[in-house]
Amino acid sequence: MKTFILFFIFSILPILAENPLTPLKLNSPRKTLKVFLESMNTYKEGLDSNDEEKLKKIQLAVKCLDLSDLSPLIRKDKGKEIAIFLKETIDRIYVPRKDYSDIPESQGEIPIVVRWVIPDTEITILLQDNSEYNSEFRFSSETVLQAFEFYSKTKHLPYLKNSGKGAGYSGSWKENFLPEWMKESILGLEIWLWIGTVISLITGIFLKYLTNLLFYGILKLSQKFDTEWNGKIYQLFSKNGTYMVPIAYWFITLYASGIEGNAFLIFNIILKILVGFIFIGFVSNLSDFIIEIYKERRSKTPDPIEDQFIPLIAKTLKILLVSLGILLSIQNLGINVISLLAGLGIGGLALALAAKDTAANLFGSLMIYLDRPFKIDDHIIMGGVEGRVEEIGLRSTRVRTWNDSLVSIPNSIVANSNIDNMGLRRMRRTNTYLSITYDTSPIKIEAFLEGIKNILKRNEYVVQERIVVGFQNFGDSGLIIQMHFYLNVPEWNMEMHTKEKIFMEIITLAAAIGVSFAFPTSTLHIETFPEKKPNKSSNELEFQEFLEKVKEFSEGGLLAKPNGQGIYKPRYKEIQETPTQGQVKNV
Repeated sequence: MKTFILFFIFSILPILAENPLTPLKLNSPRKTLKVFLESMNTYKEGLDSNDEEKLKKIQLAVKCLDLSDLSPLIRKDKGKEIAIFLKETIDRIYVPRKDYSDIPESQGEIPIVVRWVIPDTEITILLQDNSEYNSEFRFSSETVLQAFEFYSKTKHLPYLKNSGKGAGYSGSWKENFLPEWMKESILGLEIWLWIGTVISLITGIFLKYLTNLLFYGILKLSQKFDTEWNGKIYQLFSKNGTYMVPIAYWFITLYASGIEGNAFLIFNIILKILVGFIFIGFVSNLSDFIIEIYKERRSKTPDPIEDQFIPLIAKTLKILLVSLGILLSIQNLGINVISLLAGLGIGGLALALAAKDTAANLFGSLMIYLDRPFKIDDHIIMGGVEGRVEEIGLRSTRVRTWNDSLVSIPNSIVANSNIDNMGLRRMRRTNTYLSITYDTSPIKIEAFLEGIKNILKRNEYVVQERIVVGFQNFGDSGLIIQMHFYLNVPEWNMEMHTKEKIFMEIITLAAAIGVSFAFPTSTLHIETFPEKKPNKSSNELEFQEFLEKVKEFSEGGLLAKPNGQGIYKPRYKEIQETPTQGQVKNV
Protein backbone atom coordinates (compact mmCIF):
# COMPACT_ATOMS: atom_id res chain seq x y z
CA MET A 1 0.00 0.00 0.00
CA LYS A 2 2.79 2.42 0.93
CA THR A 3 4.55 1.56 -2.31
CA PHE A 4 1.40 2.38 -4.24
CA ILE A 5 1.01 5.74 -2.46
CA LEU A 6 4.63 6.67 -3.14
CA PHE A 7 4.26 5.67 -6.76
CA PHE A 8 1.10 7.76 -7.06
CA ILE A 9 2.77 10.80 -5.48
CA PHE A 10 5.81 10.67 -7.75
CA SER A 11 3.56 10.16 -10.78
CA ILE A 12 1.30 13.09 -10.01
CA LEU A 13 4.07 15.59 -9.08
CA PRO A 14 5.18 16.32 -12.66
CA ILE A 15 1.57 16.98 -13.56
CA LEU A 16 1.12 19.42 -10.70
CA ALA A 17 4.48 21.12 -11.32
CA GLU A 18 4.28 24.58 -12.78
CA ASN A 19 5.10 24.86 -16.48
CA PRO A 20 7.84 27.52 -16.78
CA LEU A 21 6.44 28.64 -20.14
CA THR A 22 2.93 29.26 -18.81
CA PRO A 23 2.18 33.01 -19.29
CA LEU A 24 1.17 35.15 -16.34
CA LYS A 25 -2.52 35.77 -15.91
CA LEU A 26 -2.87 39.46 -15.25
CA ASN A 27 -6.53 39.78 -16.13
CA SER A 28 -7.49 41.77 -13.00
CA PRO A 29 -5.93 44.38 -10.68
CA ARG A 30 -5.98 41.78 -7.86
CA LYS A 31 -3.88 39.23 -9.79
CA THR A 32 -1.44 41.90 -11.02
CA LEU A 33 -0.79 43.31 -7.53
CA LYS A 34 -0.59 39.80 -6.03
CA VAL A 35 1.98 38.64 -8.63
CA PHE A 36 3.98 41.83 -8.15
CA LEU A 37 4.09 41.77 -4.34
CA GLU A 38 4.72 38.02 -4.02
CA SER A 39 7.46 38.08 -6.65
CA MET A 40 9.19 41.02 -4.96
CA ASN A 41 8.92 39.36 -1.52
CA THR A 42 10.58 36.26 -2.97
CA TYR A 43 13.23 38.51 -4.53
CA LYS A 44 13.98 40.06 -1.10
CA GLU A 45 14.31 36.58 0.40
CA GLY A 46 16.79 35.82 -2.36
CA LEU A 47 18.81 38.90 -1.39
CA ASP A 48 18.93 37.80 2.23
CA SER A 49 19.86 34.19 1.42
CA ASN A 50 21.84 34.85 -1.76
CA ASP A 51 19.56 32.44 -3.63
CA GLU A 52 19.88 32.89 -7.39
CA GLU A 53 16.55 31.23 -8.20
CA LYS A 54 14.64 33.53 -5.86
CA LEU A 55 16.46 36.57 -7.24
CA LYS A 56 15.12 35.75 -10.71
CA LYS A 57 11.56 36.28 -9.45
CA ILE A 58 12.00 40.02 -9.97
CA GLN A 59 11.53 39.32 -13.69
CA LEU A 60 7.92 38.36 -12.96
CA ALA A 61 7.42 41.64 -11.15
CA VAL A 62 8.84 43.56 -14.12
CA LYS A 63 6.19 41.93 -16.36
CA CYS A 64 3.57 43.68 -14.24
CA LEU A 65 4.89 47.08 -15.37
CA ASP A 66 3.99 49.07 -18.50
CA LEU A 67 7.47 49.96 -19.83
CA SER A 68 6.30 51.13 -23.25
CA ASP A 69 7.50 54.71 -22.66
CA LEU A 70 11.06 53.56 -21.97
CA SER A 71 13.69 52.97 -24.63
CA PRO A 72 14.00 49.26 -25.54
CA LEU A 73 17.72 49.51 -24.77
CA ILE A 74 17.14 50.23 -21.08
CA ARG A 75 13.89 48.42 -20.33
CA LYS A 76 15.52 45.39 -18.77
CA ASP A 77 17.69 47.25 -16.25
CA LYS A 78 15.33 50.16 -15.63
CA GLY A 79 12.41 47.77 -15.19
CA LYS A 80 14.14 46.05 -12.25
CA GLU A 81 15.00 49.39 -10.68
CA ILE A 82 11.44 50.68 -11.03
CA ALA A 83 10.04 47.46 -9.54
CA ILE A 84 12.31 47.95 -6.48
CA PHE A 85 11.21 51.59 -6.03
CA LEU A 86 7.51 50.65 -6.30
CA LYS A 87 7.89 47.82 -3.78
CA GLU A 88 9.70 50.12 -1.33
CA THR A 89 6.90 52.68 -1.74
CA ILE A 90 3.92 50.29 -1.46
CA ASP A 91 5.25 48.58 1.68
CA ARG A 92 5.29 52.00 3.40
CA ILE A 93 1.79 53.15 2.44
CA TYR A 94 -0.44 50.15 1.73
CA VAL A 95 -0.83 46.53 2.80
CA PRO A 96 -3.64 44.55 1.11
CA ARG A 97 -5.75 42.00 2.93
CA LYS A 98 -4.28 38.55 3.22
CA ASP A 99 -6.61 37.18 0.56
CA TYR A 100 -6.45 40.41 -1.55
CA SER A 101 -10.24 40.64 -1.33
CA ASP A 102 -10.10 44.45 -1.12
CA ILE A 103 -8.85 44.63 -4.72
CA PRO A 104 -11.19 44.22 -7.71
CA GLU A 105 -11.23 40.82 -9.41
CA SER A 106 -12.54 39.91 -12.84
CA GLN A 107 -15.62 37.81 -13.50
CA GLY A 108 -14.12 34.85 -15.28
CA GLU A 109 -12.13 36.40 -18.12
CA ILE A 110 -14.20 39.60 -18.20
CA PRO A 111 -12.77 42.56 -16.20
CA ILE A 112 -15.27 44.54 -14.11
CA VAL A 113 -13.02 47.64 -13.95
CA VAL A 114 -10.45 49.14 -16.32
CA ARG A 115 -8.53 51.11 -13.72
CA TRP A 116 -7.69 50.73 -10.04
CA VAL A 117 -5.66 53.09 -7.85
CA ILE A 118 -4.06 52.23 -4.51
CA PRO A 119 -6.09 54.27 -1.99
CA ASP A 120 -4.84 57.81 -1.34
CA THR A 121 -2.03 57.51 -3.93
CA GLU A 122 -1.36 58.00 -7.64
CA ILE A 123 -0.11 54.44 -8.09
CA THR A 124 -2.41 53.08 -10.79
CA ILE A 125 -3.02 49.64 -12.23
CA LEU A 126 -4.52 50.08 -15.69
CA LEU A 127 -6.13 47.82 -18.30
CA GLN A 128 -3.71 47.66 -21.22
CA ASP A 129 -6.20 46.40 -23.81
CA ASN A 130 -9.69 47.81 -24.36
CA SER A 131 -11.03 44.52 -25.65
CA GLU A 132 -13.22 42.45 -23.35
CA TYR A 133 -11.15 39.29 -23.53
CA ASN A 134 -7.45 38.47 -23.14
CA SER A 135 -6.87 41.79 -21.39
CA GLU A 136 -3.97 42.47 -19.04
CA PHE A 137 -3.63 44.89 -16.13
CA ARG A 138 -0.27 46.53 -15.45
CA PHE A 139 1.08 49.43 -13.45
CA SER A 140 0.48 52.40 -15.77
CA SER A 141 3.30 54.08 -17.69
CA GLU A 142 2.78 57.28 -15.62
CA THR A 143 3.29 55.25 -12.44
CA VAL A 144 6.43 53.68 -13.91
CA LEU A 145 7.95 57.05 -14.82
CA GLN A 146 7.20 58.47 -11.34
CA ALA A 147 8.41 55.43 -9.37
CA PHE A 148 11.56 57.12 -8.09
CA GLU A 149 9.60 60.26 -7.21
CA PHE A 150 7.13 58.17 -5.18
CA TYR A 151 10.02 56.50 -3.39
CA SER A 152 11.71 59.85 -2.65
CA LYS A 153 8.53 61.14 -1.01
CA THR A 154 7.92 58.05 1.12
CA LYS A 155 11.41 56.73 1.97
CA HIS A 156 11.36 58.43 5.38
CA LEU A 157 8.24 56.45 6.38
CA PRO A 158 8.58 53.12 8.23
CA TYR A 159 7.48 49.84 6.69
CA LEU A 160 3.88 48.89 7.53
CA LYS A 161 3.07 45.88 9.65
CA ASN A 162 2.55 42.66 7.70
CA SER A 163 4.25 44.17 4.66
CA GLY A 164 7.20 42.59 2.88
CA LYS A 165 9.57 45.19 4.40
CA GLY A 166 10.58 46.64 1.05
CA ALA A 167 12.93 45.14 -1.57
CA GLY A 168 16.25 45.43 0.25
CA TYR A 169 17.06 48.82 -1.26
CA SER A 170 19.50 50.85 0.83
CA GLY A 171 19.70 53.97 -1.31
CA SER A 172 22.17 55.00 -4.01
CA TRP A 173 25.43 56.84 -3.44
CA LYS A 174 23.88 60.14 -4.49
CA GLU A 175 21.17 59.79 -1.84
CA ASN A 176 23.72 58.97 0.82
CA PHE A 177 26.55 61.37 -0.03
CA LEU A 178 25.31 64.31 -2.14
CA PRO A 179 24.13 67.48 -0.37
CA GLU A 180 20.50 68.38 -0.76
CA TRP A 181 21.12 71.47 -2.91
CA MET A 182 22.75 69.30 -5.60
CA LYS A 183 19.64 67.13 -5.74
CA GLU A 184 17.40 70.04 -6.70
CA SER A 185 16.00 69.87 -10.21
CA ILE A 186 16.54 72.48 -12.94
CA LEU A 187 14.76 71.94 -16.29
CA GLY A 188 13.95 68.36 -15.30
CA LEU A 189 17.53 67.48 -14.34
CA GLU A 190 19.21 67.59 -10.96
CA ILE A 191 22.04 70.06 -10.41
CA TRP A 192 24.68 67.38 -9.86
CA LEU A 193 23.73 65.82 -13.21
CA TRP A 194 24.11 69.21 -14.94
CA ILE A 195 27.56 69.54 -13.42
CA GLY A 196 28.46 66.01 -14.46
CA THR A 197 27.15 66.66 -18.00
CA VAL A 198 29.39 69.73 -18.39
CA ILE A 199 32.41 67.83 -17.03
CA SER A 200 31.66 64.92 -19.36
CA LEU A 201 31.35 67.30 -22.33
CA ILE A 202 34.71 68.93 -21.59
CA THR A 203 36.36 65.55 -21.03
CA GLY A 204 34.98 64.25 -24.32
CA ILE A 205 36.40 67.25 -26.23
CA PHE A 206 39.77 66.65 -24.59
CA LEU A 207 39.60 62.97 -25.62
CA LYS A 208 38.87 64.07 -29.19
CA TYR A 209 42.08 66.09 -29.43
CA LEU A 210 44.01 63.35 -27.64
CA THR A 211 42.76 60.81 -30.19
CA ASN A 212 43.70 63.17 -33.02
CA LEU A 213 47.27 63.31 -31.68
CA LEU A 214 47.30 59.52 -31.48
CA PHE A 215 46.25 59.19 -35.13
CA TYR A 216 48.87 61.74 -36.14
CA GLY A 217 51.53 59.75 -34.30
CA ILE A 218 50.43 56.58 -36.10
CA LEU A 219 50.69 58.45 -39.43
CA LYS A 220 54.24 59.60 -38.69
CA LEU A 221 55.21 56.07 -37.68
CA SER A 222 53.69 54.54 -40.83
CA GLN A 223 55.52 57.01 -43.08
CA LYS A 224 58.71 55.17 -42.29
CA PHE A 225 57.39 52.29 -44.41
CA ASP A 226 57.10 54.64 -47.42
CA THR A 227 53.55 53.67 -48.44
CA GLU A 228 51.78 56.05 -50.83
CA TRP A 229 48.39 55.51 -49.18
CA ASN A 230 49.45 56.52 -45.66
CA GLY A 231 48.06 60.03 -45.89
CA LYS A 232 44.77 58.95 -47.46
CA ILE A 233 44.16 56.20 -44.91
CA TYR A 234 44.93 58.70 -42.14
CA GLN A 235 42.37 61.17 -43.57
CA LEU A 236 39.77 58.40 -43.92
CA PHE A 237 39.90 57.31 -40.27
CA SER A 238 41.01 60.51 -38.55
CA LYS A 239 38.04 62.56 -39.77
CA ASN A 240 35.51 60.26 -38.12
CA GLY A 241 37.50 58.09 -35.72
CA THR A 242 38.46 61.04 -33.55
CA TYR A 243 34.77 61.81 -32.99
CA MET A 244 33.78 58.26 -32.14
CA VAL A 245 35.99 58.14 -29.05
CA PRO A 246 34.28 61.05 -27.21
CA ILE A 247 30.82 59.87 -28.29
CA ALA A 248 31.54 56.39 -26.92
CA TYR A 249 32.71 58.04 -23.68
CA TRP A 250 29.50 60.10 -23.52
CA PHE A 251 27.38 56.98 -24.02
CA ILE A 252 29.18 55.30 -21.10
CA THR A 253 28.73 58.29 -18.81
CA LEU A 254 25.06 58.61 -19.80
CA TYR A 255 24.24 55.03 -18.79
CA ALA A 256 26.42 55.21 -15.68
CA SER A 257 25.12 58.56 -14.46
CA GLY A 258 21.63 57.37 -13.57
CA ILE A 259 19.84 60.00 -15.67
CA GLU A 260 16.22 58.96 -16.08
CA GLY A 261 13.03 59.84 -17.85
CA ASN A 262 12.82 62.42 -20.62
CA ALA A 263 16.33 63.76 -19.96
CA PHE A 264 17.79 60.33 -20.63
CA LEU A 265 15.75 59.95 -23.81
CA ILE A 266 16.81 63.39 -25.11
CA PHE A 267 20.53 62.83 -24.46
CA ASN A 268 20.32 59.32 -25.87
CA ILE A 269 18.67 60.54 -29.09
CA ILE A 270 21.22 63.36 -29.48
CA LEU A 271 24.11 60.93 -29.19
CA LYS A 272 22.50 58.53 -31.65
CA ILE A 273 22.00 61.35 -34.15
CA LEU A 274 25.69 62.30 -33.77
CA VAL A 275 26.67 58.67 -34.37
CA GLY A 276 24.47 58.65 -37.47
CA PHE A 277 26.10 61.80 -38.92
CA ILE A 278 29.58 60.43 -38.22
CA PHE A 279 28.74 57.07 -39.79
CA ILE A 280 27.31 58.77 -42.89
CA GLY A 281 30.44 60.92 -43.17
CA PHE A 282 32.61 57.82 -42.82
CA VAL A 283 30.87 55.88 -45.61
CA SER A 284 31.02 58.99 -47.82
CA ASN A 285 34.78 59.29 -47.26
CA LEU A 286 35.09 55.52 -47.75
CA SER A 287 33.49 55.79 -51.20
CA ASP A 288 35.94 58.57 -52.13
CA PHE A 289 38.81 56.40 -50.89
CA ILE A 290 37.68 53.40 -52.96
CA ILE A 291 37.33 55.53 -56.11
CA GLU A 292 40.78 57.03 -55.50
CA ILE A 293 42.30 53.54 -55.39
CA TYR A 294 40.38 52.61 -58.55
CA LYS A 295 41.59 55.71 -60.39
CA GLU A 296 45.16 55.03 -59.31
CA ARG A 297 45.04 51.51 -60.74
CA ARG A 298 43.32 52.61 -63.95
CA SER A 299 45.98 55.28 -64.57
CA LYS A 300 48.48 52.48 -65.20
CA THR A 301 46.29 51.02 -67.98
CA PRO A 302 44.32 53.94 -69.50
CA ASP A 303 40.93 53.15 -71.00
CA PRO A 304 38.86 55.98 -72.53
CA ILE A 305 35.56 54.25 -71.77
CA GLU A 306 36.41 53.66 -68.11
CA ASP A 307 37.66 57.24 -67.82
CA GLN A 308 34.25 58.37 -69.05
CA PHE A 309 32.39 56.18 -66.56
CA ILE A 310 34.52 56.82 -63.45
CA PRO A 311 32.38 59.87 -62.43
CA LEU A 312 29.21 57.76 -62.77
CA ILE A 313 30.74 54.93 -60.75
CA ALA A 314 31.90 57.38 -58.08
CA LYS A 315 28.49 59.03 -57.74
CA THR A 316 26.61 55.72 -57.74
CA LEU A 317 28.89 54.22 -55.07
CA LYS A 318 28.58 57.31 -52.88
CA ILE A 319 24.79 57.38 -53.20
CA LEU A 320 24.53 53.68 -52.29
CA LEU A 321 26.85 53.90 -49.28
CA VAL A 322 25.39 57.16 -47.97
CA SER A 323 21.84 55.78 -48.40
CA LEU A 324 22.86 52.68 -46.45
CA GLY A 325 24.36 54.87 -43.72
CA ILE A 326 21.17 56.96 -43.49
CA LEU A 327 18.95 53.87 -43.26
CA LEU A 328 21.11 52.32 -40.55
CA SER A 329 21.13 55.61 -38.63
CA ILE A 330 17.33 55.86 -38.84
CA GLN A 331 17.00 52.24 -37.70
CA ASN A 332 19.30 53.02 -34.76
CA LEU A 333 16.86 55.73 -33.66
CA GLY A 334 14.14 53.08 -33.31
CA ILE A 335 12.25 53.96 -36.50
CA ASN A 336 11.01 51.02 -38.58
CA VAL A 337 12.95 51.42 -41.82
CA ILE A 338 10.85 48.80 -43.66
CA SER A 339 7.67 50.80 -43.10
CA LEU A 340 9.45 53.98 -44.12
CA LEU A 341 10.68 52.40 -47.36
CA ALA A 342 7.21 51.09 -48.09
CA GLY A 343 5.85 54.62 -47.76
CA LEU A 344 8.58 56.04 -49.99
CA GLY A 345 7.98 53.29 -52.55
CA ILE A 346 4.82 54.99 -53.90
CA GLY A 347 6.66 58.28 -54.40
CA GLY A 348 9.61 56.43 -55.86
CA LEU A 349 7.33 54.72 -58.38
CA ALA A 350 5.93 58.06 -59.54
CA LEU A 351 9.43 59.50 -59.81
CA ALA A 352 10.65 56.45 -61.75
CA LEU A 353 7.78 56.78 -64.25
CA ALA A 354 8.54 60.47 -64.73
CA ALA A 355 12.25 59.83 -65.22
CA LYS A 356 12.05 56.56 -67.15
CA ASP A 357 13.92 57.96 -70.17
CA THR A 358 16.73 59.26 -67.99
CA ALA A 359 16.91 55.94 -66.16
CA ALA A 360 16.93 54.06 -69.49
CA ASN A 361 19.87 56.17 -70.68
CA LEU A 362 21.76 55.56 -67.45
CA PHE A 363 21.24 51.80 -67.77
CA GLY A 364 22.29 52.09 -71.40
CA SER A 365 25.50 53.76 -70.24
CA LEU A 366 26.07 50.89 -67.85
CA MET A 367 25.53 48.35 -70.64
CA ILE A 368 28.03 50.17 -72.89
CA TYR A 369 30.54 50.10 -70.05
CA LEU A 370 30.04 46.37 -69.40
CA ASP A 371 29.72 45.18 -73.00
CA ARG A 372 32.15 47.67 -74.62
CA PRO A 373 30.96 47.41 -78.23
CA PHE A 374 33.24 50.33 -79.15
CA LYS A 375 35.67 52.82 -77.67
CA ILE A 376 36.66 56.41 -78.26
CA ASP A 377 37.92 57.09 -81.85
CA ASP A 378 36.40 53.87 -83.24
CA HIS A 379 34.79 54.06 -86.69
CA ILE A 380 31.23 52.75 -86.30
CA ILE A 381 28.03 52.43 -88.32
CA MET A 382 24.87 52.50 -86.22
CA GLY A 383 21.26 53.16 -87.18
CA GLY A 384 22.15 55.02 -90.36
CA VAL A 385 24.87 57.07 -88.64
CA GLU A 386 28.49 56.52 -89.64
CA GLY A 387 31.49 58.26 -88.16
CA ARG A 388 34.06 58.33 -85.39
CA VAL A 389 33.08 57.99 -81.71
CA GLU A 390 34.05 61.24 -80.07
CA GLU A 391 32.53 60.97 -76.58
CA ILE A 392 30.62 58.45 -74.45
CA GLY A 393 28.56 60.38 -71.89
CA LEU A 394 26.18 59.40 -69.12
CA ARG A 395 23.12 60.22 -71.24
CA SER A 396 24.26 59.95 -74.85
CA THR A 397 27.06 58.91 -77.19
CA ARG A 398 28.41 61.52 -79.64
CA VAL A 399 29.57 60.48 -83.11
CA ARG A 400 31.52 62.79 -85.44
CA THR A 401 30.30 62.01 -88.98
CA TRP A 402 32.43 62.24 -92.12
CA ASN A 403 30.60 65.51 -92.86
CA ASP A 404 32.14 66.81 -89.61
CA SER A 405 28.73 67.09 -87.97
CA LEU A 406 28.20 65.82 -84.42
CA VAL A 407 25.34 63.36 -83.84
CA SER A 408 24.16 62.67 -80.26
CA ILE A 409 22.51 59.27 -79.83
CA PRO A 410 20.76 58.42 -76.50
CA ASN A 411 22.50 55.54 -74.78
CA SER A 412 19.21 53.66 -74.42
CA ILE A 413 19.10 53.48 -78.24
CA VAL A 414 22.79 52.65 -78.51
CA ALA A 415 22.39 49.71 -76.11
CA ASN A 416 19.61 48.23 -78.30
CA SER A 417 21.09 48.97 -81.75
CA ASN A 418 23.06 46.85 -84.18
CA ILE A 419 26.53 48.38 -84.14
CA ASP A 420 28.98 47.75 -86.97
CA ASN A 421 32.37 48.57 -85.45
CA MET A 422 34.61 49.20 -88.43
CA GLY A 423 37.46 50.00 -86.05
CA LEU A 424 37.61 46.36 -84.89
CA ARG A 425 38.18 44.94 -88.37
CA ARG A 426 41.12 42.57 -88.56
CA MET A 427 41.43 43.33 -92.30
CA ARG A 428 39.94 45.84 -94.72
CA ARG A 429 38.14 44.33 -97.69
CA THR A 430 38.38 45.65 -101.25
CA ASN A 431 36.12 44.29 -103.99
CA THR A 432 36.64 46.08 -107.34
CA TYR A 433 35.45 45.38 -110.87
CA LEU A 434 37.47 46.40 -113.96
CA SER A 435 35.93 46.56 -117.43
CA ILE A 436 38.22 45.97 -120.44
CA THR A 437 37.27 46.17 -124.10
CA TYR A 438 35.75 43.24 -125.97
CA ASP A 439 38.57 43.17 -128.50
CA THR A 440 41.05 42.04 -125.82
CA SER A 441 42.46 38.64 -126.70
CA PRO A 442 42.40 35.73 -124.22
CA ILE A 443 46.19 35.82 -124.01
CA LYS A 444 46.09 39.48 -122.99
CA ILE A 445 43.34 38.77 -120.50
CA GLU A 446 45.41 36.07 -118.78
CA ALA A 447 48.50 38.26 -118.88
CA PHE A 448 46.47 41.07 -117.34
CA LEU A 449 45.19 38.77 -114.58
CA GLU A 450 48.69 37.46 -113.84
CA GLY A 451 50.07 40.98 -113.69
CA ILE A 452 47.35 42.11 -111.25
CA LYS A 453 48.04 39.08 -109.09
CA ASN A 454 51.77 39.88 -109.00
CA ILE A 455 51.08 43.48 -108.08
CA LEU A 456 48.96 42.32 -105.13
CA LYS A 457 51.51 39.69 -104.09
CA ARG A 458 54.27 42.25 -103.99
CA ASN A 459 52.37 44.69 -101.78
CA GLU A 460 53.34 44.23 -98.11
CA TYR A 461 49.88 45.21 -96.78
CA VAL A 462 47.86 42.75 -98.86
CA VAL A 463 46.80 39.55 -97.04
CA GLN A 464 48.25 36.89 -99.34
CA GLU A 465 45.79 34.11 -98.48
CA ARG A 466 42.81 36.24 -99.51
CA ILE A 467 43.80 37.35 -103.03
CA VAL A 468 41.19 36.55 -105.69
CA VAL A 469 41.55 37.84 -109.28
CA GLY A 470 39.54 36.53 -112.21
CA PHE A 471 37.55 37.14 -115.39
CA GLN A 472 34.03 37.11 -114.01
CA ASN A 473 31.46 38.30 -116.52
CA PHE A 474 30.52 39.84 -119.85
CA GLY A 475 29.38 43.36 -119.22
CA ASP A 476 27.26 45.67 -121.32
CA SER A 477 30.28 47.55 -122.59
CA GLY A 478 33.25 45.35 -121.69
CA LEU A 479 34.72 42.24 -120.15
CA ILE A 480 34.48 42.26 -116.34
CA ILE A 481 37.60 41.52 -114.27
CA GLN A 482 37.02 41.14 -110.51
CA MET A 483 39.68 41.93 -107.86
CA HIS A 484 38.93 40.80 -104.29
CA PHE A 485 41.60 41.23 -101.64
CA TYR A 486 42.14 42.34 -98.02
CA LEU A 487 44.50 44.98 -96.65
CA ASN A 488 46.18 44.63 -93.28
CA VAL A 489 46.30 48.33 -92.34
CA PRO A 490 45.33 50.07 -89.09
CA GLU A 491 43.44 53.10 -90.36
CA TRP A 492 41.36 54.50 -93.18
CA ASN A 493 43.96 56.94 -94.49
CA MET A 494 46.52 54.19 -94.93
CA GLU A 495 43.92 52.01 -96.62
CA MET A 496 43.19 54.71 -99.19
CA HIS A 497 46.88 55.32 -99.88
CA THR A 498 47.62 51.60 -100.32
CA LYS A 499 44.69 51.11 -102.72
CA GLU A 500 45.84 54.15 -104.66
CA LYS A 501 49.29 52.65 -105.23
CA ILE A 502 47.79 49.29 -106.29
CA PHE A 503 45.38 50.89 -108.77
CA MET A 504 48.13 53.09 -110.26
CA GLU A 505 50.25 49.99 -110.87
CA ILE A 506 47.30 48.27 -112.57
CA ILE A 507 46.92 51.22 -114.96
CA THR A 508 50.64 51.02 -115.76
CA LEU A 509 50.29 47.25 -116.32
CA ALA A 510 47.38 47.72 -118.74
CA ALA A 511 49.34 50.25 -120.76
CA ALA A 512 52.38 47.95 -120.85
CA ILE A 513 50.56 44.95 -122.33
CA GLY A 514 48.10 46.86 -124.50
CA VAL A 515 44.91 46.32 -122.54
CA SER A 516 42.29 49.03 -122.90
CA PHE A 517 39.68 49.82 -120.31
CA ALA A 518 36.12 49.91 -121.58
CA PHE A 519 33.73 52.69 -120.86
CA PRO A 520 29.95 52.71 -121.21
CA THR A 521 29.00 53.04 -124.90
CA SER A 522 25.88 52.54 -127.03
CA THR A 523 25.79 51.52 -130.70
CA LEU A 524 22.74 52.41 -132.85
CA HIS A 525 22.22 49.83 -135.56
CA ILE A 526 19.89 50.72 -138.50
CA GLU A 527 18.68 47.68 -140.39
CA THR A 528 19.17 47.97 -144.15
CA PHE A 529 16.20 48.00 -146.46
CA PRO A 530 15.15 44.60 -147.86
CA GLU A 531 15.69 45.61 -151.48
CA LYS A 532 19.21 46.76 -150.61
CA LYS A 533 20.27 43.66 -148.65
CA PRO A 534 23.66 42.41 -149.79
CA ASN A 535 23.99 39.03 -151.39
CA LYS A 536 25.28 36.09 -149.37
CA SER A 537 28.98 36.52 -148.68
CA SER A 538 31.21 34.11 -150.47
CA ASN A 539 33.32 33.50 -147.39
CA GLU A 540 30.35 32.61 -145.19
CA LEU A 541 31.03 29.32 -143.41
CA GLU A 542 28.82 26.44 -144.19
CA PHE A 543 27.33 24.15 -141.59
CA GLN A 544 30.13 21.61 -141.84
CA GLU A 545 32.77 24.26 -141.38
CA PHE A 546 31.02 25.50 -138.20
CA LEU A 547 30.94 21.99 -136.87
CA GLU A 548 34.64 21.56 -137.46
CA LYS A 549 35.45 24.79 -135.63
CA VAL A 550 33.38 23.79 -132.61
CA LYS A 551 35.13 20.42 -132.40
CA GLU A 552 38.45 22.20 -132.06
CA PHE A 553 37.30 23.31 -128.53
CA SER A 554 36.53 19.75 -127.42
CA GLU A 555 39.01 17.53 -125.60
CA GLY A 556 42.19 17.20 -127.60
CA GLY A 557 41.15 19.99 -129.97
CA LEU A 558 43.64 22.56 -131.25
CA LEU A 559 41.77 25.44 -129.63
CA ALA A 560 40.83 23.63 -126.41
CA LYS A 561 42.50 25.35 -123.44
CA PRO A 562 40.42 24.44 -120.34
CA ASN A 563 43.23 25.66 -118.05
CA GLY A 564 43.68 28.95 -119.84
CA GLN A 565 46.52 30.13 -121.98
CA GLY A 566 49.11 28.99 -119.42
CA ILE A 567 50.04 32.53 -118.37
CA TYR A 568 47.80 33.08 -115.30
CA LYS A 569 47.77 30.82 -112.24
CA PRO A 570 45.18 31.65 -109.52
CA ARG A 571 46.61 32.72 -106.17
CA TYR A 572 44.83 29.96 -104.23
CA LYS A 573 46.63 27.33 -106.29
CA GLU A 574 49.95 28.95 -105.51
CA ILE A 575 49.12 28.84 -101.81
CA GLN A 576 48.16 25.16 -102.08
CA GLU A 577 51.56 24.46 -103.54
CA THR A 578 53.26 26.44 -100.71
CA PRO A 579 50.88 26.01 -97.71
CA THR A 580 53.15 27.71 -95.20
CA GLN A 581 53.28 30.95 -97.13
CA GLY A 582 51.46 33.95 -95.69
CA GLN A 583 49.56 34.40 -92.44
CA VAL A 584 46.49 36.48 -91.62
CA LYS A 585 47.44 39.35 -89.38
CA ASN A 586 45.25 41.15 -86.88
CA VAL A 587 45.19 44.91 -86.76
